[in-house]
Amino acid sequence: MPSPDDTPRPPLDDAAAWHVLAPLLGPYLPWSTGAMRPAGLVTVLNDVWFRTPELVLELGSGVSTVVVARLLRQLGTGRLLAVEHDESWAHRVQRQLDREGLADVAGVVRAPLRPHEGAWGDTHWYDEVALSTAVDEAGRPIEVLVVDGPPAWQPGAEHARYPALGSLAGRLAAGARIVLDDIERAGETDVLARWQREHPVVFDVDTAAGVAVGIWPVN
Repeated sequence: MPSPDDTPRPPLDDAAAWHVLAPLLGPYLPWSTGAMRPAGLVTVLNDVWFRTPELVLELGSGVSTVVVARLLRQLGTGRLLAVEHDESWAHRVQRQLDREGLADVAGVVRAPLRPHEGAWGDTHWYDEVALSTAVDEAGRPIEVLVVDGPPAWQPGAEHARYPALGSLAGRLAAGARIVLDDIERAGETDVLARWQREHPVVFDVDTAAGVAVGIWPVN
């Protein structure tokens, strides 16, 4: 069967994505404007389904965390770590995972935002000790990286997600998929352009899904 890496895929809009997501939308989840768009989430789920990754790292947590965990449960393999800076929200997401019996396939990593030497401007990044410890304890490289945090919508925080590749490059598996959400915003477009100048990875932008997807080099 062709893989998503070598097969052209037509854009999937949000309305069509809802139909694709239907089997994984069991217990109610509070979808909001802060959640990943349905078409973007389908992009992530497709990568998980095709790759059956041992480790998925999601920066930011929420509806997508629970839905990806449900798919991992169906597949019977892999683990998801979702990094969250907001303690109250982290508790809510972890509680939902616990309610659905998904704690063995997914967990929320608490990592407050702090000044970071690799930040762009005065933005903050996840606590490096908490982030690196969680990934190292997983004992495997990241095969799917979803960059949907920290929050970058407020003025002055537009480039908050820039440190993601610099911070995690050494922990990415060869051929890892990297998904940057909210690519319709100017800040994420800036981040994407700078990543492509500084790292050996080229991204495809899916405007219909609101994400950019790149593949970490094999060599």
